[in-house]
Amino acid sequence: MNFITLSHPHSITQGEFEDFRTYDEIPTAIFINGRHLSTLLLAPGDQKEYITGFLLTEQHITKKEEIESIRVEKNRISIITTNIFTSPGPKKTILSGCGGAVSYIDTGKLPILSSNFSVSENAIDDCIRKIHSEKEICSYGLVFSCLCQEDGLLLYRCDITDDQSLDRMIGAAFTKEINLTSSFCVCSATITSESVRKCLIARIPLIITIGYCTSLAVEIGRKNGLGIGVVHDETIMIYSTPERISR
Repeated sequence: MNFITLSHPHSITQGEFEDFRTYDEIPTAIFINGRHLSTLLLAPGDQKEYITGFLLTEQHITKKEEIESIRVEKNRISIITTNIFTSPGPKKTILSGCGGAVSYIDTGKLPILSSNFSVSENAIDDCIRKIHSEKEICSYGLVFSCLCQEDGLLLYRCDITDDQSLDRMIGAAFTKEINLTSSFCVCSATITSESVRKCLIARIPLIITIGYCTSLAVEIGRKNGLGIGVVHDETIMIYSTPERISR
């Protein structure tokens, strides 16, 4: 590796440069009941956790008992479900009009979260402080998704993109039989309509980011009862369903 040092207000040591690293992204073909679904780029790690979350958020399963087997090979994950006629195509919420142009988001295909779940702002603050104190969570270059409850941080998962890290987190919680309806997510990525869709399918009632969110994510969150918050400079900006956060 070669280094070119531009103008900096302080000198940079070789050790600081070594903190910058590259991460593997592995092309992985997904097969469900012998039929190819898609090919994704994944970071190394527990691929069974990832695919469990993926199967849930893409609505191929509703409970882990519907997974007959998962076989992980190099560049391939093969899943057999109890219903071998499960369609390999996801239930899309983005609908197309004439000529394939996107017409609208069909929020009617997404769950409406009507529970009275709420979490205190102190619990959110404690979880974020815990996340910042864990160097492994905030590794350079990785996106993280953390699952929390009122009494603290439960687990976290990292990947190279936000969708993958969220699916890994959901898959881990699903495998450990953690109640997602009484949990909330803290992530580092921009909250998009896809992040919102995954949370709604998994019945996670609140998602907080230390990044940003899109207007479409907010629109869907408001319609479907998902709390959305953005933390900047120790301030929580609540964009959707404010009753999810209590004082």
